[in-house]
Amino acid sequence: MSASEGKYSNWRTTASYVSTAISIAMVIYVVGLLGLVLMKGKILGDSFKEKFAFEIYLKEGVEDIEVMQLKKKLDAEDFVKQTIWKDKEEALAEYLSEVDPKENFSMTLGANPLPQNIDVYFTAAFNHPDSINQLKTQLQKNPIVDDLRYPRDLLYVVHENINKISLGLLIVSCLLLIIAIGLITNTIRLRVYSQRFILKTMQLVGASNWFIKRPFIWHGMVLGFFSGVIAVFALAGTLKIIYDFWPAFQEELQDVAMDLFLYGVMLIVAICISWFATQVAVGRYLRLKTEKLYY
Repeated sequence: MSASEGKYSNWRTTASYVSTAISIAMVIYVVGLLGLVLMKGKILGDSFKEKFAFEIYLKEGVEDIEVMQLKKKLDAEDFVKQTIWKDKEEALAEYLSEVDPKENFSMTLGANPLPQNIDVYFTAAFNHPDSINQLKTQLQKNPIVDDLRYPRDLLYVVHENINKISLGLLIVSCLLLIIAIGLITNTIRLRVYSQRFILKTMQLVGASNWFIKRPFIWHGMVLGFFSGVIAVFALAGTLKIIYDFWPAFQEELQDVAMDLFLYGVMLIVAICISWFATQVAVGRYLRLKTEKLYY
């Protein structure tokens, strides 16, 4: 083989590796992007649910010490994210900030009729209508509690919609993963196809199937690793662009641990699919009869 032919062969092999790596990386990137939407959507949904306030209205004449005891008891619960105590003056100030100042009924009545209240914000895991109803039943037995209110219907709607969207995205992710496995398998099979005669020659001279498969599987896993790295950098770049254009998203959705977990999963998926695809492709050509290699 001349020097020019050797260079051309090396260039063609390198080009084949690069094109295969890019093809796998694009597929893994799309899978990772959908996984990113699913995970960030969960963060957004949890953040939205944690903004619902459960309002505890207290009876007239309740002592501050009794209110503080109830507040501390709620704060000690694992499912409580935050509690805010509002006395009569703070409740009136909040009311006036939301309505026309001319509707200041305290000036007409000569007194502030609004009761003290405690706003309770729950963790997303607890913030379900059934769980809140159980807590409501317990709090109604407290002698200083007058009334309890929370947006029950709205909470039901939000919970059902979030579950439907999450289920839909999960189904799409699974379908996309199946498609990704098929695309990567076909891509690697085309690369192995060009070396099918080498495989069969090694088999004919007495090499075991594992001896033949080992270098191909190793190269396939290395190829999957580099493809995963390309996909991870592409996804991280996409996330940075989103955060640069919409800084509010970074404050609301950024979770470094979750992002690193997703990147790790993308690398593992890329390596595993490449290993599986190489195993299947090489095994297929090893099982073929010699005369069928020409078809």
